[in-house]
Amino acid sequence: MDHSGTAKTAQIERTSPRAVFAQLVAGALGKAGIEPSSMATAYLVELLDERIREPEPDSAETLAEELLTAQKDCGAVRIRRMRDLGDRALFVAGFFGDSLARKIVDIDYYQQIGSTAYGDVATGLSGGSTTRGWMRLYRELAGRFGDFVDVLAEVGDQSRPERPQDLLRLYERYLLTGSQRDRLRLIQSGHEPPEQRDRKWWQ
Repeated sequence: MDHSGTAKTAQIERTSPRAVFAQLVAGALGKAGIEPSSMATAYLVELLDERIREPEPDSAETLAEELLTAQKDCGAVRIRRMRDLGDRALFVAGFFGDSLARKIVDIDYYQQIGSTAYGDVATGLSGGSTTRGWMRLYRELAGRFGDFVDVLAEVGDQSRPERPQDLLRLYERYLLTGSQRDRLRLIQSGHEPPEQRDRKWWQ
């Protein structure tokens, strides 16, 4: 009797969720051709591990309202709130980006809020040498927010089955964001999306 399937299942069950996320992120980075810093890669893995195991509770405020509220804070409180806001925007835009395609608040909104929040964290950490590495990390998260959204979207695609309506959502998202990852996926599906310079004409 072949027990290889049972052995593989047991091996997966013994693997920690963080190790699984690390493999998924590494695969997504390779597929997208993105080379972030080691700190940014570890941050994405940590973000997935935390957000999937302990989802963020619903808030009565919109992200924009939370951003304005956080901007009134100072010091460590402001940094913490801005970091949490950036994390939530990145996770939602990446892992649940397809569900935003038909909503009033779209993926571009999440990207703007998230990039702004991470940039604010970097500015708040720019005062001391002990925080220099973290400052560079949050600058990277802010400056390459769209790339990291693509990475988490790829991880999401690997963890759930394809559906027929996904193609339309993918096309709508490409028209909105111009994501190179989405463009390549459309081409691989046998479609020819407009070039970056022509996207607005098609919208």
